[in-house]
Amino acid sequence: MAKNKFSAIADKDAEKIANENLRISFEYLDWDSKEFFFHGMEEKYYQKFFDCLTTIKSSKESEIVQQKHSSLSPKSIFNTNTSIKSSFPDSVVNRIKNKLYVQTRDDEGSLSQAKEITSNAFEISLSKNYGRIHGFIWNNTFHIVWFDPAHNLYPMKQGVTRHIDAAVVKCFSPDECLRLQAEIKKLQEENAELYEAFAKN
Repeated sequence: MAKNKFSAIADKDAEKIANENLRISFEYLDWDSKEFFFHGMEEKYYQKFFDCLTTIKSSKESEIVQQKHSSLSPKSIFNTNTSIKSSFPDSVVNRIKNKLYVQTRDDEGSLSQAKEITSNAFEISLSKNYGRIHGFIWNNTFHIVWFDPAHNLYPMKQGVTRHIDAAVVKCFSPDECLRLQAEIKKLQEENAELYEAFAKN
C-alpha cells in the first residue's frame, strides 16, 4: 500500500515537472571547440538568438524530446555519421560527473550517468540562415553547450566554416587588421604610381 502511495506521489511530481516550461542554463558552455563561436556576428544573429531563448523558455521538455516543436525544429544529435562530433567534450561530461559524485560517492556510476545525461542532446534552430544551438536536457533545463551559427556540427559539402569566414564584424580580428593594413599599403603604392605618372605628363 505504501509503495503505491509513494509511486502515485512520484508520478504526480513527474507529471507536474513535465507540464512546466523549460529553463535555460549556460553552466556547461564549451568555449574551447573552434568550430563553435558566438562573437562577431551581425546584429540580426543576436536578435534571433535571444528570440530563440524566449521560445525555449515557453516550451515543454516533451516538445523538444519528441521533436515536435513547430518553430524550434528540435533534432536529436550525435546519432548519424555526418556530424563532426560524436558527443559533447569530456570536460562537460566530467563537470556533470563531479556534481553527481557529490551526491552518490560512486565514481563509476556518476560517470555513466553523466554520459547518459549528455546523450539526451538536441539542436535547436535559430532560423534557416542563422544556425543552431546545441545542448542537452537535464532536470527540465536546456543546457546550452555550443553556439553554431555556421552549421558546423553538420557541415555542408564545403566543410567546416571558420569564425573568420562566418563573422560579419571582423574589425576586431588581428588577422583582419593585418589584411586591411596590407590592402591599404597596396592601394597607397598604386596611388603613388598614378600620381607620379600624372606628374610626368
